[in-house]
Amino acid sequence: MTAYRMDGGRLFYVEHECQSAKGPNPNQRHLLNNKVHNAKYVVRMYYIGELGTSSANVNNFAYMTDNVLGEGGTNAYVNCPLCGSEGRIATDEKNLIELKESFGRPEMVESPFR
Repeated sequence: MTAYRMDGGRLFYVEHECQSAKGPNPNQRHLLNNKVHNAKYVVRMYYIGELGTSSANVNNFAYMTDNVLGEGGTNAYVNCPLCGSEGRIATDEKNLIELKESFGRPEMVESPFR
């Protein structure tokens, strides 16, 4: 649900969520002690929206990965590095992504790399 800006430009690390880590039968590669772990990962994406905003729509991000068509919309995904299943941009209840300034800020409590 968060995108972290890299060095003040339009490149962001955007949180993605593995689709096979969700639901009643998560992929075994995501289970540790019968609990889901590493369901989220980050993908480097190019932001094409307004830089002055604090939240953005998934379509304001373009994938920079080979063989991914279109922007960050619901039909585009990058495979989960842990299990290889489809992974999509993680959004909040309003289908938005919060934009954070950078990894180096003191207000960042935890790493987006889980």
